[in-house]
Amino acid sequence: MKYNLCTISFRHQLVSLRELIQFAHKTGYSGIELWGVHARSLIRHDPIGLARLVPQMHRNQIEVGMISDYLDLLSPSGFEGQEAKWKELVSLARLFRTDKLRIFAGNQASAAASRESWEQCMAKLRHLADISSEYGVYLIIETHPMTYADCMPSILRLLEDTDHPYIRLNLDFLHMWEAGCTPEEAYRQLKPWTHHFHFKNVRDRDNLGVFAPDNVYSPSGHRNGIVSLANGVLPYADIVQMLEQEQTPLAASIEWFGDDPYQQLKEEMMWLKQVEEARRRDAVRIG
Repeated sequence: MKYNLCTISFRHQLVSLRELIQFAHKTGYSGIELWGVHARSLIRHDPIGLARLVPQMHRNQIEVGMISDYLDLLSPSGFEGQEAKWKELVSLARLFRTDKLRIFAGNQASAAASRESWEQCMAKLRHLADISSEYGVYLIIETHPMTYADCMPSILRLLEDTDHPYIRLNLDFLHMWEAGCTPEEAYRQLKPWTHHFHFKNVRDRDNLGVFAPDNVYSPSGHRNGIVSLANGVLPYADIVQMLEQEQTPLAASIEWFGDDPYQQLKEEMMWLKQVEEARRRDAVRIG
């Protein structure tokens, strides 16, 4: 499989994109998931340097796998500003040579959706996908709590109601498990629409609150319960083997929100390589 590191892991540190490209290349990552905040900052402060850096990334076989950002699809004050932000994101996607822009489907739980707000959200998603599809860029919806893609029934309903070839999913296995869905079930049901994966883990269900946005994005937030892929409640060795058996061409981003991201991301990649090597040895022995 291909693995991306996330620039959001370095949200509280002074780190350049050039440094992250070198780190990714050295440690075995094939791509970078670029946080929208970072993408806009890069183009604002060093457009000339950035124009040179992107081709260099590709020469080093490092790609921007996805740009991740947020839109307020349920704002009562009009949608013009959000549409303009989406068009800016499409421009950034073209600059960074990626065909995936990830957003959330709303900012409230699907169970709280009125018929009117649901229909408005679906219409806006279709409209945004129409815009990005002109440039071959997919609108990627993340499976995430407190959105209209927070559980299997709601996700399937969203996909049916939008029914757009450029609306696809970022399958976050942890959040699907949080919603009561096993990794195998989530992958089996959502595979036709999945264009990307998020990997992260937690010590136990009682610690899931650590990923609440107001905590995890805050420099003063706690990190209790954030653990490596190998040591959490989700069996990522099994998940990786499942995806390897499927020979998926898709990439997974390693979402690390804890301390010391350089060391942790290095260790995660070492472990993932060990898992894949173990599977290859088993395949040879069985064959």
